[in-house]
Amino acid sequence: MAAGGSFAARQTVPGPPVIPEPGFAPGWAKAGPLRTFTGQDLFNHIDGGAELFLELGFVKLRLQAYTRDKAELTLNAYEMESAASALGIYLMKMGRETPFPEVAARNSAEEAQIAIIKGRYFIQVDNLGDRPASKAEAAALANAFLAGVADETALTPLAALPGEGKVPGSERLVRGPYGLQPYFTFGEGDILSLGGRIFGALAEYRMPDGAAFTRLIVPYPNPDAAAAALAYLKANLDPYLKVIADRPDGFDFVDFQAKKGTVALSGAVLDIRFNSTR
Repeated sequence: MAAGGSFAARQTVPGPPVIPEPGFAPGWAKAGPLRTFTGQDLFNHIDGGAELFLELGFVKLRLQAYTRDKAELTLNAYEMESAASALGIYLMKMGRETPFPEVAARNSAEEAQIAIIKGRYFIQVDNLGDRPASKAEAAALANAFLAGVADETALTPLAALPGEGKVPGSERLVRGPYGLQPYFTFGEGDILSLGGRIFGALAEYRMPDGAAFTRLIVPYPNPDAAAAALAYLKANLDPYLKVIADRPDGFDFVDFQAKKGTVALSGAVLDIRFNSTR
């Protein structure tokens, strides 16, 4: 497995894709100027969700609204620092993935919104007018933007998650406390020493013997970094987690719901299971 730091490496790509003109479908016009948000400016647009984007590597958001009579479409084009960063956001935002085949990239669509991933871009097309635009019009706007987006390979540790028992669609990428928080709390702050650079891969498992758990695999840049991360985790573990077995290469614990977990160090990788029913 490649070093963990490589998953966050920047890749060289052409200039930014062009924001579409209204000609993506008949009768549409731009509604207001293009709005751009960079860095911490994202807090002025997203209420309560900017932290996750920033943790995963947000660079810039370009937002353009379009109208036709009472219909309104809004293109939200999030540029992330890498294809892995964009995929991390998409997996968190896609819900139950329901692709719309007319969109020329991986997507999850419903009437009010299409979430899309291509290269280092996470794109949302909002369909929130008094009279909804057709899915075909929303797809046309998305495809007009996607035509200028370069394909990039997302270098992530997702392939390190074992296939047996993995619940399809449960895969997630985490790079810090905001991404991990919806799934488990091991302690305060950057408890896994990800440093906004290292990606971990997470998924839910349902095994043939009836066991269920969540598995998180984190590849660090080298064995020393992984060992230091394990030591920090042990020293700062949340007090509601009771360690029931301690080893040099990890430990077993029980949470306040009596669900079990394990942390195991192997080379440069931490392999963590939690919310285990057995």
